[in-house]
Amino acid sequence: MPFTRNFRTPTQLTGTARGAFDAFFEQYRVASLLPSRENLTLNYQFQSGSAPLPPAAKFRSFNTESMVNTLGTGETKSGKLPPMSIRLHVDEFQQLQMYNANDAIGAEFDRYAEANAQSIGARIVLAAAQAIVEGKVTLNERGLNLDIDFGRDSDLTANASTVWSTTATSTPITDLETLRTKLGKSVSSTILSRTALGYLQKNTDLMKLILGRGSDLPSRVSAQDVIAFLGQEGFGTVEVNEEVVNGTDGTESAVFAADKVILVSGSSVGSTEIGVTAEAVASENGIAESERPGLFSGAIASDDPTGYDVLVAGILLPVLTAPNNTAVLDAY
Repeated sequence: MPFTRNFRTPTQLTGTARGAFDAFFEQYRVASLLPSRENLTLNYQFQSGSAPLPPAAKFRSFNTESMVNTLGTGETKSGKLPPMSIRLHVDEFQQLQMYNANDAIGAEFDRYAEANAQSIGARIVLAAAQAIVEGKVTLNERGLNLDIDFGRDSDLTANASTVWSTTATSTPITDLETLRTKLGKSVSSTILSRTALGYLQKNTDLMKLILGRGSDLPSRVSAQDVIAFLGQEGFGTVEVNEEVVNGTDGTESAVFAADKVILVSGSSVGSTEIGVTAEAVASENGIAESERPGLFSGAIASDDPTGYDVLVAGILLPVLTAPNNTAVLDAY
């Protein structure tokens, strides 16, 4: 059934949906690590376990041919971007209630397009967080069964030698230094939960290092003391992440599990690929060719009883192109 132009055209609703998705997604930390990128195809590709940058060029003598460059040393993997779509129904009674209100149904279409786009944004945030923490994305829902492994080195996922909740005997600095050594590059940021930070504030070993003495220790040091100390020790900008997002069951949960401490090297580790939907390609929907990558939204008229379904659809996936630029510690 074609998309209606009553109250709102597909072009109008698509703009509304894209704006809502961008505003939702970009408020989360994962958006800077895996920024959205328009993809004119339905495909994604990455070098499993490869370096994020090509090797340095070599000088040559005059009359010597050019060096042949390479883009990574890992195994090239590719696949199809998976689809996602969701709709809300404007029913017969809602239409009758809004019958005499100026543009009320159109405003309801906008509201539903925004809500649907935010729902898609929430699922992408969860997928991006899984990619960062686990080095893979697992999709097992609505007939889709995919396990996309980006090939991160197994050594970059580690456990604390003694769980940090055992504040008297755990050695978090040693744990972090060991993981940083496995990462093998400078750390630009360390992401951890408020709970993990609380354990660090009360950790005996860490307090001795911060205060420079082995006895007469307080019950805890300040959060700022810990953050400043970790920064001085080469763990980059320490970020206490308390972001939450609704899961597919509507239950609110942390974007990053509270027991995970994430070391990041660099400013980004990949991208969120957003492809072209079939609805955007259909000429009758009025989406300009240059504007086709991205979410699509439109309203579908229904009969018996009369109503509308406001749909938002996308073809999208977070993809790690530098999987070995993150390392994760299970701290407690």
